Amino acid sequence: MCFQLCAGHSQLERSPSTMLFPSVRDAGLLVLGALIAFIPILSGAHDVSVMKQPLGPLKVTLDYGLAISWPQAQDVSLQRVKRSWLFTSHIVFASRIGDSDEANPPVSDGQLWQIAREAVDEMVADREQYGIIPGAEPTAVGILAWGNEIILSSTMKSAGHYSYQFQNGDTPVGRSLQKCQMVWRDKTGKEKQHKNRGSCVEPMAAHLYYGQNDVPLKDRKARVGTWVKVGNWKQIDPCGTDREDFWGCNLFTKDQGLRVLDTNTPPEPYTLATLAEGPVKIEQIQLCGGDPRVFVQN
Repeated sequence: MCFQLCAGHSQLERSPSTMLFPSVRDAGLLVLGALIAFIPILSGAHDVSVMKQPLGPLKVTLDYGLAISWPQAQDVSLQRVKRSWLFTSHIVFASRIGDSDEANPPVSDGQLWQIAREAVDEMVADREQYGIIPGAEPTAVGILAWGNEIILSSTMKSAGHYSYQFQNGDTPVGRSLQKCQMVWRDKTGKEKQHKNRGSCVEPMAAHLYYGQNDVPLKDRKARVGTWVKVGNWKQIDPCGTDREDFWGCNLFTKDQGLRVLDTNTPPEPYTLATLAEGPVKIEQIQLCGGDPRVFVQN
């Protein structure tokens, strides 16, 4: 499989279209790259020398191309360097799963919650097979659902801030975050970026969506829900919800027209083989671009 590397697209110079993003010069990226490449950081002795196959039916697995190339391309033999960890999957079903405004969609909110919870377990198993230490594990996993498709994504654990740095933030997600920042500034008079610098489930899943789609998410009637590890794994509202001191995915999901799954909705059982008449494709969209990794094609 051929990967498109992210490193060549890490444009950190300020441009007129992204004036709210950090002004970080190329020299800073070089320093960051040097630190990443030569200082043993808290990544542990992971092994990404060989790309591995996903272990579960949802096919949630490490975005290997991202891990070896963002924000700096690094030799796969290096085991004690800081890499970017993101675990994802994309499933296309034979029939529709339902819209955000349906009272009784074919695939219920509870079933989406259950799928996302099982994606957590697949992420943990995949992390372990790459030898990634628990402390480097993403702390949230969620689901984005629309039409007849779902994207499963973790948060990104990274040395950089992809949503703000990739193409200098000039992406659909980056521009949305910029709009949210302007809304926050107009409301509070303060300049502040997304609480987690756009590394949450919701922006990362949206990046993957826009990797294959030109239609704005707000026109898709999509649903989104996230599990976070707080001791145990629990359903959670977007970061920034009911907060006055910072903003986060509460504004991003609103700007993208996403309906957030109710955290009081209990997970419901499902059978993957028959859900929405079954998957016709299970793949991994590559965050850095290039051909997806296809695991199931019916």
